[in-house]
Amino acid sequence: MGASSFSVLSPSAPVPAGRDKGDKSGTAFKLYGGYRLTEHFGVEAGYARLGRLSQWTSVNGQPALQSGSGRALYAAATARVPVGDAFALNGRLGLARGKVSGDESLVPAGQRIAGSGTGVMLGFGADYRLTRTIALKADFDYFGKLSKHTKGGMLTLGVRADF
Repeated sequence: MGASSFSVLSPSAPVPAGRDKGDKSGTAFKLYGGYRLTEHFGVEAGYARLGRLSQWTSVNGQPALQSGSGRALYAAATARVPVGDAFALNGRLGLARGKVSGDESLVPAGQRIAGSGTGVMLGFGADYRLTRTIALKADFDYFGKLSKHTKGGMLTLGVRADF
């Protein structure tokens, strides 16, 4: 579980008076699995739900709030560097297929935050081993383009179980 952050590349509009501003962060979670080939290298694949985002845009001179929900599927090579008996630094590099879902039928195609995209996935973090099979994790993952106009990443805290 954690928090996501989005960057939106489409043009934005000023927030109308008395209205809530757009939101480019959300609650996120990630489910993943992997295989450690050696103590230092492995592979990982997962699904990340990045939460909701919204942004004001202008349609025919009128403000319109577009919103959506981001997610990504990814596959990555992993690297792990043990630092002592219980602590390790880790990194991920791979590809992500992202999607932002939303109903924006009134927003011109060139301004829509919804859509899908493929980009480079980059992640790094640390883990602390509690037992031989359970570790606490803190990670940051950047998924690149989720759609034509939206990029996203997430910061998570979690638990990893080794089998």
